[in-house]
Amino acid sequence: MQHRFYADERILHLDLNSGVTAQRALAQAIPLLEGQPDLWSWDWVIDTRAVPTDASVCQIARLAELFRKPEAPVVTAFATDDRFLHLWARVMDFQFPGRKHLIVSSAAAGFRLINTRRASTKMN
Repeated sequence: MQHRFYADERILHLDLNSGVTAQRALAQAIPLLEGQPDLWSWDWVIDTRAVPTDASVCQIARLAELFRKPEAPVVTAFATDDRFLHLWARVMDFQFPGRKHLIVSSAAAGFRLINTRRASTKMN
């Protein structure tokens, strides 16, 4: 799993397209989130064209154990071709209160979605 921090924008970009297994991605994500717990308050773009074949509810439950509810609502945008990930995304909305999980067509679309949502909530 590759990751990139956009600190000024408070966006975490995770790329799971390098053939990483879900278990390996989880093993890399846990120390990342434990080492920088403020990442829970950032918006995320997760680029996973195809969901790893070993992905299970157990891995999501493990992340939920570490979860820290953000003070303000945040978004996870999944860039995927998976036809069923929207179902998991809806369940994750309940596992991670304050974090909305959405499906987009590409990582670039995920960044646009986050920026559009942020712009719509700004007060003039």
